[in-house]
Amino acid sequence: MAEIVVTGASGFVGRALMSYIRKLGIPVQGLSRKSINGLTTVFNYADLFVPENAILVHLAQSSNTSSLFDSEAVELCRMLSKKKWKHIVYASSAVVYGDAKDYPRSPDEVLEATSDYMRVKLACEQIFSNGGGTSLRFANLYGHGMSENTVLFDILKQVPGEGPLRLRDLKPVRDFLWIEDAVRCIFSACRVMPGGILNAGSGTGIAVGDAAHLALRIAGESDRPVIGTFSGPPSCLKLNFTKTQTVLGWSPEVDLYEGLSSLICMNKNEQ
Repeated sequence: MAEIVVTGASGFVGRALMSYIRKLGIPVQGLSRKSINGLTTVFNYADLFVPENAILVHLAQSSNTSSLFDSEAVELCRMLSKKKWKHIVYASSAVVYGDAKDYPRSPDEVLEATSDYMRVKLACEQIFSNGGGTSLRFANLYGHGMSENTVLFDILKQVPGEGPLRLRDLKPVRDFLWIEDAVRCIFSACRVMPGGILNAGSGTGIAVGDAAHLALRIAGESDRPVIGTFSGPPSCLKLNFTKTQTVLGWSPEVDLYEGLSSLICMNKNEQ
């Protein structure tokens, strides 16, 4: 298989992807703006050298959904798309669907951006699609080393524990995808090189409060109450991955119970 080049290789997804590819014995080059052992430091991704016949996985983009429109991020995608890659796989986000619909969202839907973050993601998807690249719209990713700015991190930092488990809002329904399932999806896209837009999610949604109760049950702390400090409007985001399954032969293998069990066990061992 062709060499794979990964931007943002020092991030949550990048680290897991690099480990997965290396275990397969496939040539991979990890790029990062940070100076990290084992990775190539790149000050400007637009200037990077393209190895012959290489595949690019572009992960180096902000995950801050509240950020203003990042024209530099869009321009970087435009410049990367003009380089001579064998294929490009872009890490997009399910956030582009919004959270107003209660059915599993499809990559064939016509979307209208309602935030700057959504506009950036949709603009970058279009750039790569025009060049034959593949964009993967990821659900909420979780696993060891995940961002602290996630609801599952918020839950797990309180497990094991005592007294009420406190969260902001218990009602939002979200689709959670285990990190190793996510990197398998990325690798499958590198191998198949289908082009277009695909979803990467579990296909099911769970309310945040129910996810907290599940974590407590796994930890043997079912008697602890789960308390929400805020009640917002209805919010739901879950993904239909049927097209991804057909095109890539991929489907998630780790459900939320298994994933949370693994993380809770890891937390106990580290304490």
